[in-house]
Amino acid sequence: MRFPKPSICGFALILVLAIAIPSVAHGQSQPSINCQLIAAPPPVATLGGPETAGSGMTELAIAAGGYGEILPSPCFHGGASDWLVRWRRGLGDRFDLGFDGEIDAAGSNEGTVKFAARYQLTPGLRLEAGVGASDGGIGGRSVNGDVAAVIGTRREDRTWNYYGSLRLAASRGCANLFCASGSDTGHNPGAILPLVVGGATARICDKARFVMEGSPFGGIISREHPGFGYYVHISVGVLFEVGKRP
Repeated sequence: MRFPKPSICGFALILVLAIAIPSVAHGQSQPSINCQLIAAPPPVATLGGPETAGSGMTELAIAAGGYGEILPSPCFHGGASDWLVRWRRGLGDRFDLGFDGEIDAAGSNEGTVKFAARYQLTPGLRLEAGVGASDGGIGGRSVNGDVAAVIGTRREDRTWNYYGSLRLAASRGCANLFCASGSDTGHNPGAILPLVVGGATARICDKARFVMEGSPFGGIISREHPGFGYYVHISVGVLFEVGKRP
């Protein structure tokens, strides 16, 4: 499968989505302060370095994680733990498609699904983009999306490899599933989340890697909050490679 040159295809996709996704959340405002936790963002775990699944290959992952929202005064703080399942299918040497599914580990019935695409620009750089929706839980109903750039090492002869990502996520609160027509009041506030993540992978065997990551910096920008907030995130899990490389 052939794709346009990465300098054109990848950067054009990221530019368009980086403009479109934040504008959706930024345009959602209410006349008074809304101190609820933000509308559920998409799954923001990077879970691995800059490689994609590979042509004809499948990447599977299961992870556990947690997040916290530190909102500006007089708003309160909160957070939760969750389970994440990932599936990616390689449609070329550099391109894959799939989804992330996230459920609240505390049993609040919150679920989020994100459909995502990843494109490897160079051996050490990957671009990502995704769109999703959430229903239930402390984040309420939302539509959401994100774009990201991932860099890292790819030394197959080493047990440990390291990666980092810069992600821009956004969410829009909804009173109805998928923001369907009807009453649009009483929902959690929409927000933009700039997020920096650092992580490491360790080879378990040829087809499996342990992965752990955390965010040294994450922000919450919402027109419905009285100021800038902070978002923290950690994840640990296992990545599996399914299939035989050509």
